[in-house]
Amino acid sequence: MRKSKIVFLVIGVLLLTIVTSALTYYFIYTSNDSSNNDINVTVFINYGTLKEVNQEEHHLNLTEGKSALYAFSQVANLELVNYTFGVYVVGVNGYMEQFPDYWSFYYYDSSSELWVYSEIGVDNYCLEDGNRIKLEYTR
Repeated sequence: MRKSKIVFLVIGVLLLTIVTSALTYYFIYTSNDSSNNDINVTVFINYGTLKEVNQEEHHLNLTEGKSALYAFSQVANLELVNYTFGVYVVGVNGYMEQFPDYWSFYYYDSSSELWVYSEIGVDNYCLEDGNRIKLEYTR
């Protein structure tokens, strides 16, 4: 009887050690500490000639790893078409594209200080801290 109590005690200590180690790992490596995972992004929507006040500016605090599409969807109602190559924006806040004009996606290149037409689709453009992105109604 005494031997079984010692075995149970050892098993209990081992289980407690495993659970403590697992919880420590979880809190250290999977913690949602916002100071490490949040980014600040500025989002512009430029309506061109569609509206008198043609540009909106929004400052967002997002979780790291979000796409430009996610950021735009936080500040505007988007009309989208899904293609095999990705998502295409056909309307923003009720303003639908009309040929030959269309909605285009740009990012701000701070090294050249210019807006650059993105070669990456709005749904695949992964945001980083400090990014400035824009949807613009253009020709």
